[in-house]
Amino acid sequence: MDFGEILKKAWKIIWKHKILWLFGLLASCGMNSARGGGGHGGGSSGGAPAPSSSSGIFPFLNPSMRYSIENFMRTIENIEPWIWIMIVFLMIFMGIAIAILSLFLGTLGTAGVIKGTAMADDAAEDGKPLSFGEIFKAIKPYYWKVLILNLGLRILGFVAFLIFAIPIVLFTVCTCFLGLFLLIPIGWFIEVMIIFTTIAIIEEDKDIFEGISRAWQVITRKIGYILVMFLILGIGQLIVSLIIGLPLVIVPMPLLINLFATGFQSASIGLFLSIIMLLALLPFLIFLAGIVKAYVLASWTLTYRSIVGEDALKPVVLNQQAEDKSLNDVQED
Repeated sequence: MDFGEILKKAWKIIWKHKILWLFGLLASCGMNSARGGGGHGGGSSGGAPAPSSSSGIFPFLNPSMRYSIENFMRTIENIEPWIWIMIVFLMIFMGIAIAILSLFLGTLGTAGVIKGTAMADDAAEDGKPLSFGEIFKAIKPYYWKVLILNLGLRILGFVAFLIFAIPIVLFTVCTCFLGLFLLIPIGWFIEVMIIFTTIAIIEEDKDIFEGISRAWQVITRKIGYILVMFLILGIGQLIVSLIIGLPLVIVPMPLLINLFATGFQSASIGLFLSIIMLLALLPFLIFLAGIVKAYVLASWTLTYRSIVGEDALKPVVLNQQAEDKSLNDVQED
């Protein structure tokens, strides 16, 4: 297997068919956990806390900032219990809604990148770039099977967490954290199994359990190739992620500068600038993460097609060799 050719072809495909960037962005939605939050506000008119009570809280802050924090804490404590119950239910509802939305979008993105890569690999080099409609139409027959697979994996993962969380923690602690090195290869194998099962469902129109069986067959038959590709993509992703995340280092700088310049008396301007910088960088980082995700899935798709293609050619080569041998025997006679 020519790993360099596969990686090169994957980049050519996603560069020419840039719609795969969008599908990669959607695919990354299914891999991230969403968080919800709420705003707060309010003030109080009344007696200020006694200096003796405020001096023992956050001693590294000046009195005015300690007073603001204590005032906020008192405001929190005065909220009615039924409001807290409503907030909890609202957060649970939002969490469930976001999880369902990420499941649907993540499945669409993953299936889109895999099918789009296969379509681009089969198309002529001078063909037109694929459109969203073409890829979306092509993944319709497989979408619900991949969705059910992802849903089942999430449920299975949650159940497994409930059952094995404590034993795994105990095992890790008892082995002085050396047990983590045993769990890492298992996690890698499961990840590749999920990717190859999805590819098998889409590429070969397999059912879910047939796809799992096919993925197991392909991986175990070429485990060496799979391991090398996993290391290449894993190390590459780590390096690219560190490079992409570097701009985040400068986000807290305005806040820190503001705090040190004012002797920890004010942070509003620095906090505002830090938030603006974060909001400006976030779309760019998410966009780059989508490209990386598309490239990784395209590389795995081409790897799968290469392995299956080699297996399909073996009978042809053997038959051709047998025919040549028979022909030589006839000529010798």
